[in-house]
Amino acid sequence: MHLLLKKTIRERFGKLNELQMKAFREVSSGKSVLIIAPTGSGKTEAAVLPVFNAILEEGLKPISALYIAPLKALNRDLLERLEWWGKRLGISVEVRHGDTSAYKKAKQTKNPPQMLIITPETLGVILTVKSLRKALENVKFVIVDEIAELVDNKRGAQLLLNLERLVEIADFKRIGMTATVGNEDEVREWLGAETIVKPSWRKAYRFHVLYPRPEEKDFKLAEELSLAPDVAARLRTLWEIVEEHGKALIFTNTRQFAEILAHRLKAWGKPVEVHHGSLSKEARIKAERALKEGKIKALICTSSMELGIDIGDVDVVIQYMSPRQVNRLVQRVGRAKHRIGEVSEGYVITSNVEDYLQSLIIARRALEGRFEAVEPIGGLDVLAHFLVGLLIEYKRMPRERPYEIARRAYVYRELKWEEYLDVLGILEDARLIGYDKEKNLLYLRRGAFQYYYENLSTIPDEVSWRVFDSGSGHIIGRLDESFVMDLEEGMEFVMNGRSWIVLKIDEEAKLLRVRESKSLESAIPSWEGEMIPVPFGIALDVGRLKRELTFDFKRALELLEGVDFSEVELRRAFEEIKDGPFSTDRDIVIESTPKALVIHADFGNRANEALGRLVHSFLILRYGRVFSVRSQAHAIVFKTPFQLNPSEVKRYLYQEPEALEFIVARSLRDSHAYRWRMMNVAKRFGALRRDAKIRRIERLFEGTVIEREALNELYHDKVDVKRGELVLSMLKAGSLRVKTELRREPSRLARLNMSVGGEFLIGGELERDEILELFKRRLLDHEVVLVCTNCGWSSKTRVSRLRERIKHWECPKCGSRMLAVAHPIDAEEFMPILKKVRHGERLERKEERAYRKLLKAADLIDSYGFDAVLALASYGTGPDTAARLLSQYRGEALLVALMERERQFIRTRRFWVDAKKEEEKKSEE
Repeated sequence: MHLLLKKTIRERFGKLNELQMKAFREVSSGKSVLIIAPTGSGKTEAAVLPVFNAILEEGLKPISALYIAPLKALNRDLLERLEWWGKRLGISVEVRHGDTSAYKKAKQTKNPPQMLIITPETLGVILTVKSLRKALENVKFVIVDEIAELVDNKRGAQLLLNLERLVEIADFKRIGMTATVGNEDEVREWLGAETIVKPSWRKAYRFHVLYPRPEEKDFKLAEELSLAPDVAARLRTLWEIVEEHGKALIFTNTRQFAEILAHRLKAWGKPVEVHHGSLSKEARIKAERALKEGKIKALICTSSMELGIDIGDVDVVIQYMSPRQVNRLVQRVGRAKHRIGEVSEGYVITSNVEDYLQSLIIARRALEGRFEAVEPIGGLDVLAHFLVGLLIEYKRMPRERPYEIARRAYVYRELKWEEYLDVLGILEDARLIGYDKEKNLLYLRRGAFQYYYENLSTIPDEVSWRVFDSGSGHIIGRLDESFVMDLEEGMEFVMNGRSWIVLKIDEEAKLLRVRESKSLESAIPSWEGEMIPVPFGIALDVGRLKRELTFDFKRALELLEGVDFSEVELRRAFEEIKDGPFSTDRDIVIESTPKALVIHADFGNRANEALGRLVHSFLILRYGRVFSVRSQAHAIVFKTPFQLNPSEVKRYLYQEPEALEFIVARSLRDSHAYRWRMMNVAKRFGALRRDAKIRRIERLFEGTVIEREALNELYHDKVDVKRGELVLSMLKAGSLRVKTELRREPSRLARLNMSVGGEFLIGGELERDEILELFKRRLLDHEVVLVCTNCGWSSKTRVSRLRERIKHWECPKCGSRMLAVAHPIDAEEFMPILKKVRHGERLERKEERAYRKLLKAADLIDSYGFDAVLALASYGTGPDTAARLLSQYRGEALLVALMERERQFIRTRRFWVDAKKEEEKKSEE
């Protein structure tokens, strides 16, 4: 080991731990390694110190090492740590990603660093930068952080192919890092590592699973906070844990739940802050700092805090509701007392009987070390992008060469020549590449560069959909496309505390036409799109636990050995369901009621999705499209216009397993989810432009490789056909029974699965403070365009990010303070008008109005600061109205006035639109 490194290690932490010593030996001996260890075990140093040592001892030329991290792992603490080592050792460490300035990129090209930190997408960029190519030839190490974040998605497939492109010009070793996964050897092969490095010790955890019941004091709290008593009991239990332990992280499964829980606790006067990926960087840093400095007691967060953000020592982790996966629970609880030798303590507070039983099973599996496997995925659309990238690098290549390079990557090792030719065919049809038969050479065509750089990311652009209430004629809000893609006409969902039924999905206009359904039963909460699926194994174990509780309580307790829970709570949970029908690992129960049919089945979200589509297809054939279906971890729920015969539905389940994929594929082809996936796959292939809008896209690519790829993506992410086939095989073999029940009223479990699962939905009217808080949050989350009315510079941003910027309010291009906040459409209209003004051309009346509108907006912000930004971001408030309101109101009063203005505008919008059209007509005449 180099003397300088020895000295720096002593300064930082005395000596290397066992994991770091093992990794140092293996990497220094010239091996590619995969480091698997829990949070807080020093994985980052285990990976980088042998690399720094090689740079010092061998005098490696820059760029000697690439450090690749998924975007959310590229946090400040990681950069600060690596930069600290770099400064002490005299090794240059720099970052390059999408937000890196052109100046800094040029500087890196002239004088490359020894270690370059990048995202997977950035690797695809730098491989095509001619001026960096010489430096990339020097790469001796590639470090891939948080591998589990990449293996099971197309970002990972793209990274593997791009690493094979790098192999063509550089000879390097691979070093991967991940928390514990269920298929370690497969992940090692995926990376292309020779050996696995793990600590000899096992991380110690203590899991407490709670199912609180309201006590006398909870009824008072419930009244005080306008909550149901059982919700109050959970909040009280949660805060007692925080008070007992000290500094806490409270994890929820979705951003919306994090917001609602934080709002509830703040209303109760508790010192908490919220932390999730949708908040601005400034808001997240502020929240992290507040916890670190002891200004708050708890941080309410989502997966954004699973990765190693430095917030100091955390005493306890609380998971609010089931973590749904073992990997999630371990990763989250591992943030508490994460030093080696310490016991990480975590509490799971559950909200209903299924939530409770599921959490007990997950905690037990975590203690046994039974982690979920991450499922690798390839993708022919990703292969198409790789192929064009290679041709950008080499201009011309023999037709077989990209095929040979691709097959070196783990997820393409079984790529068939015919599939490869299909991909070539699509790229040729799209006129992105050409093929010279005589010379057997592939070559680039016009448009290839634009396609390549537009598709650097495999993550689809998230578009929000407007939700239009056909009853009132108003737009009532927006939904993320990832949620909308799982909706179909006739389905119900919950938004703003009310239930809506989907009447029409207008894909071209990105509009959902809905009407209020007045019922929260069978409706999907709008945050469900973020929920991670419960795996098949966990759901099946929950079924086994229910069976053991029925016949042998003592045996059931043995299944949960090591988990801290109350026997009283377990008995109470089972008492809640034992008198009604429930499924087990050996029983499916079909429960039919006048308004719904519930198939109780413990197979997890994705397998149940396959079975639900199977039954739904047969119901459609017989009765037409009068049913909606929703699949959950432990049930499949059909909303029905009449009571179905459960014995008839039972017959539909006894199908040949081989028929399932055909039936599911046919069902998926009719869904919005399929069209959405196909659109994104077609764009990644280059078969459609990024801005293309196609009405019947499923017809356009029917029978093509694009159709196959869209289906494969859905099978991987949403519908587990293989596990569905396994269930059908078990039914056929008789190892699974089907029971049927005809009931007038749904059982407790049926009601639970028919309801939204969103305990924070408010049944009555919201309190005024809550309405204001939600309105303010919506304004802060609103996307606007910042426009310089002097030079035309513009930038899309969220309102929340402008709060700090207002202190230094000037255009980064020309220095002018005349910056306006505008709707994207207004900003787009303004650009050509500004050009005309600068060229001294005469404006039409309509253009003059648009020009003055933004000038006035800029004046208002100059005069009133952030209050003006909020006013201009609210719906229906133009600069004239904003000026009037800003001159009269401040603070909370301004929010009330803006909210009232918004309501008034929505009520009278039709008249405004008609008047505007009339005025425009007159000006044209």
